[in-house]
Amino acid sequence: MYGQGIAQLIFPDSKDLEEFIRDHEELDLHESLLKYGLSTKKFLFLDYKGEQYQEIVNYILDYEFNLQNELASQEELEVLGNFEYEYVPEKIREANRILSQRGYGLFTYPTSGDFYALFIAQLENKTRLLEVELLADERIPLKERYIRYYS
Repeated sequence: MYGQGIAQLIFPDSKDLEEFIRDHEELDLHESLLKYGLSTKKFLFLDYKGEQYQEIVNYILDYEFNLQNELASQEELEVLGNFEYEYVPEKIREANRILSQRGYGLFTYPTSGDFYALFIAQLENKTRLLEVELLADERIPLKERYIRYYS
């Protein structure tokens, strides 16, 4: 099943995957993944204008806690928290520089609104994640319809 495959890459925990499949609305995979990711806090909702209170660092810390694995050292997270940037993709690139050392990345999920939906996934799945067009809205530029990875 196409939807289950992409969901498994985004939500690798079997409990999350089972819950998503049970609640999945077959009509719109994009909307179902986004809704589930935001409702379970598996996605970080971030305004295009930037973040407040080191949201990306806190999201990484929460992910580490749930994974029971360190993705970045305390020093690296402090540097990331203090990272000065003008546009959000700059900070995502910096986060990916740090996370990639441990085989993970911070990906952006396509949205039709003025916010980012970010999620952490293993880099071994990067190619498969980036090749699926999820947002089928012809008014949105093609590259914005896919999951993106800033490096």
